[in-house]
Amino acid sequence: MELDQYMKLAIKEAETSLQEGNNGFGAVIILDGKIIASSHDKEDTDHDPTSHAEVNVIKEASKKLGKNLSECILVSTHEPCPMCAYAIIWSGITTVAYGYSIKEAIYQKRKRIDFPCKDVFDSAGVDIAVYSGIMDAECSVLYRKDVRKEIENLRNADAKMLDLLCDDSISRRTKWFQESESNFDFISNDLLDSGYKLLLERLHITQEEAPIIRKTDKEIVFHSKNFCPTLEACKILGLDTRFICKRLNEASTDTLLKQIDSSLCFARNYDKLRPYTEYCEEMICIIE
Repeated sequence: MELDQYMKLAIKEAETSLQEGNNGFGAVIILDGKIIASSHDKEDTDHDPTSHAEVNVIKEASKKLGKNLSECILVSTHEPCPMCAYAIIWSGITTVAYGYSIKEAIYQKRKRIDFPCKDVFDSAGVDIAVYSGIMDAECSVLYRKDVRKEIENLRNADAKMLDLLCDDSISRRTKWFQESESNFDFISNDLLDSGYKLLLERLHITQEEAPIIRKTDKEIVFHSKNFCPTLEACKILGLDTRFICKRLNEASTDTLLKQIDSSLCFARNYDKLRPYTEYCEEMICIIE
């Protein structure tokens, strides 16, 4: 079974869910190597708490195959909840594969019923094969709080809203610097190095995730490869990072650097920006 191939389609369904304003769950049903149905959750847009991805994809598959889905495989981005697990039992599906688990969700303090689908199947005395952790890293991005927050911020955001979000970022970063400055033992007479380390501190990333590729007396150029919630949100929503990142956070990053010294300036090379390249080329300059 090429479960990764099917999971990629389930992830696309989950991304469609998030684009629509739902909760980011996707599922597909396969029979004999052929995709029978794919769907996603529609709880919010349909105002239906039972409109989970697994329930919806079972309904779609049943329209084609009838109510008995024996020998079918269900692949979902998230471990089925107890309601969906019982629906799977009644449908006759014999194999389930998922990415992100209920236990992972609970660990990250997401609201979930702590009843793994395997335990549901066992309690019902049915023999359903379960494969877990399929493309778990890719699925987990869908449920990260920081990514979800950026999706909510950027969904349907116009230029005016982006400016407001930028102003808020400037305010928060300035406040953070003022409250934390006494702890910054890395600030020195080397303004470029101080500015670079300040960005690492604020973004909680390492030098390995943003390696310096060039340094002169007036400029540091580095390639950011760290996990970026804004990047992931833009990919899910189909937004152009070359527009979003310039409008959303370039000014706030520049303002943060100027807390050290007004001569420091932040800029990006928008011809080398993820996801269009493998890294974001960014620089800190001294402007006299």
